[in-house]
Amino acid sequence: MDLILGTFAASFTGGLFPVINFETYLAVAASNLTFSALILALVAGIGQTTSKVVWYYAGHGTTALPFVRKKMACEKWQQRMEKWERRTQGRPAYAGGLLAVAALSGLPPLAILAVVYGTLKANLMLFVVITFVGRVLRSWMILEAAAFAWLRA
Repeated sequence: MDLILGTFAASFTGGLFPVINFETYLAVAASNLTFSALILALVAGIGQTTSKVVWYYAGHGTTALPFVRKKMACEKWQQRMEKWERRTQGRPAYAGGLLAVAALSGLPPLAILAVVYGTLKANLMLFVVITFVGRVLRSWMILEAAAFAWLRA
């Protein structure tokens, strides 16, 4: 049970503070898998997705802050947001595809995309599902690769 709670805590914290590398935690956890790698990957996916929803809501609520509103009045900022809106609005395959790539690979950084998607008020359910699936697959691949490496060592 400690491994499950530790995995959730590490993945949530790593998702909230991207400088904390939760993938390293997964690689070490794989050395002593008392649970299925898939179960740990699901727990890591829940932790990561939960933290990215925090970032999504941070982006969603930033428009109410006075200093952000002032920055958003800048023409350069408006041009950037219009560019993102043109790319994503009415193009769910593009928006979902970009999010899936970020959730699976980490590029572009998922925390930044979460803020952008929140600012654009993108569909939250779609954001959660794509992020969860991508992060579970990413975590599962890391756990399986690390477990294989630990067995060969």
